[in-house]
Order: sequence, then C-alpha cells, then structure tokens
Amino acid sequence: MGKKELCPLRVTRHASLHWRIVRYEEVDSTQDVARARGEPGLVVVAEAQNRGRGRRGAYWYSPRGGLWLSAVLPHPPPLHIQVARAVARALREHYRLPVRADPPNDLSLYGKKLGGVLVEASLQGNRGGPVIVGIGINVNNPLPEELASTAISLREALKREVDLTETLDIVLAALDDLLEERKWRG
Repeated sequence: MGKKELCPLRVTRHASLHWRIVRYEEVDSTQDVARARGEPGLVVVAEAQNRGRGRRGAYWYSPRGGLWLSAVLPHPPPLHIQVARAVARALREHYRLPVRADPPNDLSLYGKKLGGVLVEASLQGNRGGPVIVGIGINVNNPLPEELASTAISLREALKREVDLTETLDIVLAALDDLLEERKWRG
C-alpha cells in the first residue's frame, strides 16, 4: 500500500475555490502531502493515515472508514474554532444531529469526540504561504475499546453506514461558506 495516489475523486467548483480532490489509499499524514504540494484548492483525502496528528502533534487515530482530509487554502489562515464551527453547523444541518464545536478545535456529539480540526500556516519570505486545514471525522471507522467512552462516529449515532463522499461534500461546502464569509467581512 503506502502513498499511492488513486485516481482523483473529482474536480468540483464551490463558491470560493476550484477544489481539486486527490485521494490516497494510505499516507503518513494528509497535512504533510498537502503541504508538500501546496496548491490552493487542493484537497488531499486518505482512506487511512499512519501518523495523523492533532494540535501540538498529538496522535490522531485515523483508520479506514473515517474522513481524513487536508485542504490548502489561501492566506490568511482561519482560526481552528472558525473551521470547527463551520463544519459542526454543516454536519448538524445535514444529518440532524447535535454536532458542536468545542474550543479550541474539536467536533463533539453527545459529549463525545466526533472529530477535530488542525490549521497550519507557513510563511514564504515576507508573505503568507499555504494554509493547510486538516479535518478528521469519525464516520464509519471502528473505534478501539479504549476510545469507546470518549469518541463517537456518525455511523454509531445514525445507526447506519454513512456515505463518505457525501460527508466530504458537506465539509467542502462548509469550508467554502467560511471562505465566502471571510471574503465579505474583509
């Protein structure tokens, strides 16, 4: 397996960016792949990550069945909580579940962790470089016993399999809404 690029899922146009979605079977981290490529509008999706990470480098459990993605956005970077709120709102509206954004960067459902957000920005000389927004959501992935009391998946909450492509579309629409809102506010 490893970092073999699968055929792109699709190129889709939302309101703010022309998203180019590239899917991998397995990577160490979608953040690292997105940063190496650095193209605004690029979305790296992996079926699994070996070294997914959260804030402060914390290990992020990310097996097959979850939604693990990193999107390259233009500068300036959004705050973690802004991304979390946008994604939580979109998931809440679509799935009719009480998904919340818990500061600084968590997505929670019924008091358990559903996912998280990681925003990393860099500089290129005196200018802002690529902004990488990582989002991990427990969708259909099994949760290990040690996380069962603190984490939850959409599949567990909805009592059915959840379409990963549909969830990806919901997340990208939420990012797009956030970008549009920021553009209008200046």
